[in-house]
Amino acid sequence: MIRSGSLVLLSLLLTACGTPLSTYNKPSNLLFQQKDGNSNQVIHVYRDNKLCLKDDKNRQVCPINFYIDDFKAGTFYINNKANYYLKPDAYVLKVKSCKTECATYVFKLDLNNQLKAPDFKISIDENDKPFITQISTQGVS
Repeated sequence: MIRSGSLVLLSLLLTACGTPLSTYNKPSNLLFQQKDGNSNQVIHVYRDNKLCLKDDKNRQVCPINFYIDDFKAGTFYINNKANYYLKPDAYVLKVKSCKTECATYVFKLDLNNQLKAPDFKISIDENDKPFITQISTQGVS
């Protein structure tokens, strides 16, 4: 009986220690997630594995926020990915981080025609400034 109780306690401790990492497993605050008859253009957005200075994999205090036309559409930690379903139209994609709240990176996107490369990568440069680029590789989704 004591052994099974110890096993349960050990299991609970391991689960508790692993909880903070699960916070970073997927993006939060997602918008534009519903595919319907009008919102049929999909873009795939992912963040690479570059961390902000003073962050580590288990303690990411400075995620990158992703905006579509000034709507906060997601908060991305490293290796997060999400699909967005948009209407055919022109959009402005922006990224911001807590360190560069006033400095944003803007990408203009026209979805009136089908995209040949619907994949976008969020990253940071050597000065911790976030940016977003359109990439031509497949398989991000």
